[in-house]
Amino acid sequence: MTKTKNDDRKVWADKAAAIIAAGAKRTPAEQAALAAVDEKRWVLWHTDAMTDLALAVIRILSGADLLRDKEHEKQQAKADQFWSGHSERTRAAERAALGRFTALADQAADRLDTGDDPAAVAKWLRETRDRINEAREKAA
Repeated sequence: MTKTKNDDRKVWADKAAAIIAAGAKRTPAEQAALAAVDEKRWVLWHTDAMTDLALAVIRILSGADLLRDKEHEKQQAKADQFWSGHSERTRAAERAALGRFTALADQAADRLDTGDDPAAVAKWLRETRDRINEAREKAA
């Protein structure tokens, strides 16, 4: 037996009927969505050929605040708070390191002015710079 377009339509119509059946068990989110659509059914009734029916439903659900993923928003707020604190800590560590580098440059200049060996000053400068960078990375 060959399937026809009408057979396919019947299958899809049966599936659609099962999804939207009046007696079907609904989740709280579905119940809230149905209530929002029922409340604004007149909007859907007054749509015309120029109006996108799906967009009208989306606007109704959005107006009822049903399209937000509140759990995702909570997780996003936590992440934003973490990164905000992280950025704050990073900026503080960078400021502290910058101050140490400035002092380090002054100390190196003073040592060179007093006649210290440039090679020894360079070695000391590199070691101190590495310690400052390690401290900055730990603080950030």
